[in-house]
Amino acid sequence: MLTILRQPAARIVTITGTLFIIVAWVTVIWQITEDRAAAAEAAIRENRGRVVAFGQYVRKTLEAAELATVYLEQRYGEQARAEEASAPRQIVLPRYFDPAIVGAQIADADGNVRFSAGDGEQKNLSGLRVFRELRATPDRMRAISDPILRRETGETVLLIARSLRDEGGRFQGIAAVEIPAQRFVDFNVGLNYRAADLISLISLRGMTLARREGSRVTWGQNVQFTLVMQRQLANPMGDYWGPSVLDGQRRLFSHQRLPNYPIFVTSGVGEADVLAPAARRAGWFLSFATALTLVVGALLVLYFRHISNQEQAQRRIDMMRNEFAHSARVSSLSEMAAGLAHELNQPLTAASNYLAVGELMLRGEGTREAVASQLHQVRGQIARAGDIIRRIRDYLSKGSAELRVELLDPVIYDAIELARGGNSAPRARILYNGGYGQTRVLIDRIQIQQVLVNLIRNAEEALAPLPPERREIRIASDVLPNDMLQIRVEDDGPGFPDSVLEQFNLPFISTKAEHGLGIGLSICRRIIEVHGGELKAWNRGQGATISITVKRESALPKLD
Repeated sequence: MLTILRQPAARIVTITGTLFIIVAWVTVIWQITEDRAAAAEAAIRENRGRVVAFGQYVRKTLEAAELATVYLEQRYGEQARAEEASAPRQIVLPRYFDPAIVGAQIADADGNVRFSAGDGEQKNLSGLRVFRELRATPDRMRAISDPILRRETGETVLLIARSLRDEGGRFQGIAAVEIPAQRFVDFNVGLNYRAADLISLISLRGMTLARREGSRVTWGQNVQFTLVMQRQLANPMGDYWGPSVLDGQRRLFSHQRLPNYPIFVTSGVGEADVLAPAARRAGWFLSFATALTLVVGALLVLYFRHISNQEQAQRRIDMMRNEFAHSARVSSLSEMAAGLAHELNQPLTAASNYLAVGELMLRGEGTREAVASQLHQVRGQIARAGDIIRRIRDYLSKGSAELRVELLDPVIYDAIELARGGNSAPRARILYNGGYGQTRVLIDRIQIQQVLVNLIRNAEEALAPLPPERREIRIASDVLPNDMLQIRVEDDGPGFPDSVLEQFNLPFISTKAEHGLGIGLSICRRIIEVHGGELKAWNRGQGATISITVKRESALPKLD
């Protein structure tokens, strides 16, 4: 698949098909979003009209109660204030008042009922919150009670009360009428309510005065400190989506505060009911997009299969071409043979030195463990020589390195130890700044170590004429942009001749004036090029620097 995508035509077809699918899905998702938003907007407009109509219905009912309390004040108010407390006198409201009014009371300043209409048997109203509220608040003329259960009738009523005050503003009592709580939610009687449809009348203190959910009517729920109260206090005339306080079902709510009374009305419709048509259309849209995606995907599969067949034919041609390329690589065997002799000299020299030390230990008083350690080092150097032969043989057969992810610091430290063990020239201090213990690079470990050993050996030979205290080789690493890492080998020797720097990138250029063949740097340059890096050299004020670059582990996704 990745090889096919390297072809421009395949990339164009793939990108076009992918973009077509993306555009189709974006269009479908946009249409679904717009359809949902349109359905929600229509529901908001409808629910706002519904809550306005419900508010007008409640307001009309309260106005009828207000007219009745004004009549009671004008007809019986003076008598209630003038007469002494006695048993309540029964009165009859005129027939023209709203038949929803099932009772009436007129109470004096102490709450004693002086006049009563209907079946009410309550003798004193001072214990009711509505009475205490009107008595304690001089600037409030009207109030509505919490739901009150009439035991004699089993009916729950709301008391709509009016404050009675004299010309000086002193509280003289109340005139109140009773209306069944259910009457306030008999809005649109006969309408087929859905199960999630909701209307309610709530006081600003958070008491549900009447509530209809579907066909079920309730009252008396305390919803203080809930979402509905927070929204109402923040915006008396607003809309919001949210869960219902009592059943947790998400609804679209619209609310409206009524004047003169500390109450508000709400209307709610179920979110599922509002968005059901849009959800059905969304299902059709998604099915269409899915089918379109499958069709385009099938066409892309057929196209890739066709390209794959073409690539197989191309690979057969490439195999024939590789045979000719192999013959060309074999022609460089003379250069590789010289390189093999040059590179094998290091581990074999080190092995010879370890054997010589072991013989001296055997002749002297060397311990068995020390001799075994020397033999272990000899075995390691011989194994390393075998690795070098295998790597050069592999290069002749494949032309590429076995790149793997390796930790940087161990590779460099091993190269330093190898250089110290196989160096017959005068020794120099080798310093490495380290600090890259977790940095990983994409390299052939053996080949990079061979490059570093060769560069260190060249630096030691350049420092040989200097006094021992000035023989110092510094190795440093730096992270470069583009996922590369640089390794520098620096010394304070005489530097490179200008003639070498001018032709540094040419093969068989040696830094050794008399006996150098230029094979070492040539092999180093080829190894670094196979790794996708560069080999560079330059002089400093005193000394010279050679740098190599390799890829970091972060380059792996790009290589893939």
